[in-house]
Amino acid sequence: MRQNVQSDADAKLRTALENMRYKACTEEDIAFLTSRIVSNDPKGPSLKDSKFRDVSIITAWNSQKDQINELGAQRFADDHGVELVSFYSEDKWADGNKNLNNGRLKKSKLSAHHQGSLSLEDQQVLWSLLPHTSDHFAAQLKLCVGMPVIIRNNDATELCITKGQEGIVAGWQFSMGSKGQQVLETLFVKLVNPPNDVQIEGLPPNVVPIAKTTRTVSVCLQDDSIVQVVREQVNILLNFGMTDYTAQGKTRPYNVVDLQHCNNHQSYYTCLSRSASAEGTAIMQSFDRRKITGGASGWLRQEYRALELLDEITLLRYNNELPGFVDGHRRNTLIDLYQQWKGNLHVPSRVSHHIKWTTNDPFHPDNNVDHLEWKIFDRKGFYEEKRKEEHSKFVPAKGSKPIETGSLSKRKADTDLKDNYTIKKTKIEQENPSSSGAMTGFKWDSVDYSCAYDSLFTILLNIWSSNPHRWNKHLKNFTVYFDLLLKGFQRSFQNVASLEEGRDAVRSRLNSYNVAKFPMGPTGTSVSELAHTMIGSDQDPVSWIRCVPCGAKVPTGRRFAHIYCPVVDHSISTAEWVAAKWANSEVHPCQCTQCDSFVSGQWQSDTPPKILIFDVANQEVSISHMIYLRGNKLNTKLHLKGIVYYKANHFTSIVVTAEGHIKFHDGMLSANLQDKGNPLRAVPPSDLSHWDGAQACLAVYARSF
Repeated sequence: MRQNVQSDADAKLRTALENMRYKACTEEDIAFLTSRIVSNDPKGPSLKDSKFRDVSIITAWNSQKDQINELGAQRFADDHGVELVSFYSEDKWADGNKNLNNGRLKKSKLSAHHQGSLSLEDQQVLWSLLPHTSDHFAAQLKLCVGMPVIIRNNDATELCITKGQEGIVAGWQFSMGSKGQQVLETLFVKLVNPPNDVQIEGLPPNVVPIAKTTRTVSVCLQDDSIVQVVREQVNILLNFGMTDYTAQGKTRPYNVVDLQHCNNHQSYYTCLSRSASAEGTAIMQSFDRRKITGGASGWLRQEYRALELLDEITLLRYNNELPGFVDGHRRNTLIDLYQQWKGNLHVPSRVSHHIKWTTNDPFHPDNNVDHLEWKIFDRKGFYEEKRKEEHSKFVPAKGSKPIETGSLSKRKADTDLKDNYTIKKTKIEQENPSSSGAMTGFKWDSVDYSCAYDSLFTILLNIWSSNPHRWNKHLKNFTVYFDLLLKGFQRSFQNVASLEEGRDAVRSRLNSYNVAKFPMGPTGTSVSELAHTMIGSDQDPVSWIRCVPCGAKVPTGRRFAHIYCPVVDHSISTAEWVAAKWANSEVHPCQCTQCDSFVSGQWQSDTPPKILIFDVANQEVSISHMIYLRGNKLNTKLHLKGIVYYKANHFTSIVVTAEGHIKFHDGMLSANLQDKGNPLRAVPPSDLSHWDGAQACLAVYARSF
């Protein structure tokens, strides 16, 4: 809103707009906006009022805007007792014209024509179409002197002939076209509230000439086929209606809006914030209150918060109050340095209460973005590397001699498949961090005790490193904390940062989320709480049971969780517990919606979990070497990948390698894993619940790719 004074109603409109910006309108805001809907109530706005009579209506759809302009033109002519004069475009087929529909030919009434002049029948079809079907370059303009119009192109910015500038028709010059139609040569428009007064010799003040221009436009016909036409026309439109996009940046003393088809609260805000006053605001019909209530999405709130901090940084720099080290050419860098200075919980005073962050609702921008170096793009080199990459995907048949396209020299006759195999094997080993050298885990932090994180993260690192590409795909979007951990794995693998730096980044984020559960310093952390928070439940796949009579999938209403806390009253293995858990032993079986049969049996899923964690603390559970999950087509095998143990206020872990060997990790002793000699198959499941006097807390299973 742009106001010089403010009434009580203006204050209510301003409050409603502020709340609307964050999709948080209150009942009071809704009541006020409802009072501005046009009606027969003498206290409310009415379109019969002269101040709203010729005001352009803001709407969301271009098709509605064109219809409003059609009706508005005829109503304007009737009100003023004048005749509308129709001016038509001069069209011809574009060179090489063809019907386009996403690159595919599609027949239409005009498809028999190729290029050059149009027949009168085809021209009349084009003239009958509304402007939104031809890139808003009108085929027909119905005008009269005094009619409101809007300029559609930046013809002369120094003369205020710019796109979006409003005006009224002052006169015209025309000629006769090839089909006997009237064609505008020049339209004279009197500008409405131009930024600067314009005086052209021989014309009244603020009257400018808009000359006919030529453009190639794509025209969408009534059968949805598209043709290309070269069109001559004055590039203006009637201004009884405009879209919310066009309305941006305008200040309107009298603002008439139609909110019915606005997509979201941002569109509502754009339309209504054009008003200079509440008294000058009129809403055409009822609106959907759900679009402006309920709160903005998390990502939008995150963006608003970042913008508020950047605004604060700009103000402090302008006032020379910003420290010199808060400097950078990327916004994430600036925000990170600013928060290091002020602290993560600092909120500028001008931030709206709708987006203020607190300890329970922290603001953590993604500051872990690698800084990329600028370089000149070598197109030739790019395609050469692309060719080599594609070529490397093929394995030549035994005894064949691949052709060297990048060199004129011939391939040596004694080069065989063995050399190619050696090269490929080396590449695979480089992509697999666990395939070379001693296996490494996390080193214990003696200041901020980290054994809970070290033990679990070392197992997850072993799983991820077996196939980083696939596990990045399967594990991403579990939680923001897990995504941050994966990023730490990747940065360590690329030698950009240490494993401990990635761990500390996750730990800091968790600490900001809940200080009590994830403290810093020598205070211990629950590894069970850590696992539940890292995994979350948003990605848990749904389960169903196959109906035997009709074969339909019957949803169980339950999910295959990625983490379980088994509760047992006798010794049982994890594999047996899973089988019993998913056997659907419910008192009331599920009912099929197709045949009304009651079904029971083993749960199934189209996407069974690829990683599964058992929270077995204080449970007499034998830890199975393998677990079977029944899927739609194949059973999924989950192999034991590691166990976290607890003893004397300290967590350790064992890791099971892809070859089935057991390695022990205690970050307090060493970051490297110690080989325990015996393979997993030699250790009974009942013995895995304890290790050197330590009690098992977590058992981690995962697929082997």
